[in-house]
Amino acid sequence: MNGNHGGAVKSFEEGAEISGDLLTGGREKTPFKIGLLTCGYFEYWRMYPALKKKTERDLAAVTANLLKVCPDVVQSGMTDTLDAADRTGRLFRRENVDAVLLVCGTYIPDFISLAAIDYVAEKPLIIFSVQAHEDIDLKGNYEESLRNSGIIGSSQLTGTLRKMKRDYVAVVGSVDDARAYEKIGAYVRGAKAVKDLRGANIGVIGHVFRGMYDIEVSKTFLKSAFGVNIIQIQSGHLLELWQGTADAEAEAVASALTKRFRLKNVAAGDVRRASRLAAAMEKLAEKFSLDAVCFLDQHFIQRHTLASARIGASLLTEHAGICANCEGDLGGLLTMMLLRSVTGNAPLMAEWGEYDARTNACLMIGHGIGVPAMAASDADVRLARTPEEWGFEGAGLNYELVMRPGPVTLAHLLEAPTGYRLMTARGESIGFPRLDFDEIHAAVRVDMPVKEFLEKAFDYGVSHHCIVGRGDASAELAYIAKLLKIEKFAI
Repeated sequence: MNGNHGGAVKSFEEGAEISGDLLTGGREKTPFKIGLLTCGYFEYWRMYPALKKKTERDLAAVTANLLKVCPDVVQSGMTDTLDAADRTGRLFRRENVDAVLLVCGTYIPDFISLAAIDYVAEKPLIIFSVQAHEDIDLKGNYEESLRNSGIIGSSQLTGTLRKMKRDYVAVVGSVDDARAYEKIGAYVRGAKAVKDLRGANIGVIGHVFRGMYDIEVSKTFLKSAFGVNIIQIQSGHLLELWQGTADAEAEAVASALTKRFRLKNVAAGDVRRASRLAAAMEKLAEKFSLDAVCFLDQHFIQRHTLASARIGASLLTEHAGICANCEGDLGGLLTMMLLRSVTGNAPLMAEWGEYDARTNACLMIGHGIGVPAMAASDADVRLARTPEEWGFEGAGLNYELVMRPGPVTLAHLLEAPTGYRLMTARGESIGFPRLDFDEIHAAVRVDMPVKEFLEKAFDYGVSHHCIVGRGDASAELAYIAKLLKIEKFAI
């Protein structure tokens, strides 16, 4: 393919337009597809001729509810015989479904459902043990009991799968049970987030900040555990694009920012310099087809560009859908990617700050990389200086805002002697004054006395970084840890 472009194929390290060591155009992103395996038992149809129609109506209602959770569904139709199961399994494999939701409309023997599942045995499996209604019909008969006999098929199949050492998750509920579909939705979002990681391109500029052993990770183990591609990008690639960025490009970025937000402690020159670097960062992400980027802002980049890279990372996060963080924190970056996939919201890379006993909250202090949607409104966002100066001229530039109230998830992927661990905690971002920080911050109320909460976190051994995601993603993260076979610790 590359040979059609003429000339020798070169490495991206040499700045080649078409390189032999990067996938041209990046990876193909496909929708997340659920294989819906809806089952009944052929033996029952001759015993109770009306039962098949009732079961089909129940399964149609399940399908309609599932489509609200996952719009891309490959439907099997009624799978009630071994031949039907074989056809379904072939369909799922041909369509390359990403996960399977098995619904027993009635009891079905394990050998029949397994015949379909085995075609995609490597895919996540969700078993929905469903019945037609929440309560036992006291006027019902044996036929009605068979209509709700999916619980027998589910128990039989789960017992078999455990003996076979095969993974699954199970949900129990009725046809229109909102709780059941909330759980199924969490599992679907978790499985989709894991898929989104596979083959993702993460650009790394610089190295881990010296002495931050807590966030040091092995890139080989990252590839093995999560399937991501770590692309070590020379700082010279960014500087070359920065040098080639025209004044008009920088001015366009600066104008959009200053029209939208008020300035605080910064001058027009600060905005222009940071905007020029931001335009170069956008070109870099496009050139290397990046899904995420991690950079070391301190020292080298700031000294050469006379600006900080924070607003550039923020704009990538907002406009290109790219997660960005700094200081070489790849575990934190993967956590951000998972949270963004699950919630649809851009997370904040923060550091553990002070605690506030009055509100039982932790003050989470960011690194200037966030999106305005984190605040209550654009009016609550300031274009502020970069509060830590590592070699640039002027004031630098990033956002100052306080995260708006609402549920949040605290999380971080950590490397441990036995493998990766995932720390999670639920919290609530509370209304809090915007402090004179020139920085992004959030006050997060926790579920236990705040000092006890921090003691538990430190006892577990957390990173000094902590990712703050808007929304409660605890169920999704628990399933992600299960799929990835990593330890999860919930504070």
